[in-house]
Amino acid sequence: MTFVSIVIMPFGMDMSFPAATVILSNSMPREHQGLAASLVNTFVNYSIATFLGIAGTVEIYSTPIQETKEQKLHGIRAGFYTAMVCSGCAVIVGITYFAKTYRKEGWKVMAH
Repeated sequence: MTFVSIVIMPFGMDMSFPAATVILSNSMPREHQGLAASLVNTFVNYSIATFLGIAGTVEIYSTPIQETKEQKLHGIRAGFYTAMVCSGCAVIVGITYFAKTYRKEGWKVMAH
């Protein structure tokens, strides 16, 4: 296993999910904060299911005849690389959204 799959991926999920929940729920009025948190949860679960299916499809169709260990390993790596590319695209979209919002509104600290 690589360093990325052992350390970085679980750390990213453990940090991004609570951060997204807090940020989105803090940006909503008090009566809609629970709805905002459930929206993050629903979106994360649908994303996991969708991209797990995509990675599984890539794994299966990258090696149609899986007879040796090397061929099976090639399929697993193809699915893993697909997941990494999808994650990288999500990071780029997040950074782009943050940059556009920062340019439009500036840095705001919520006072509680």
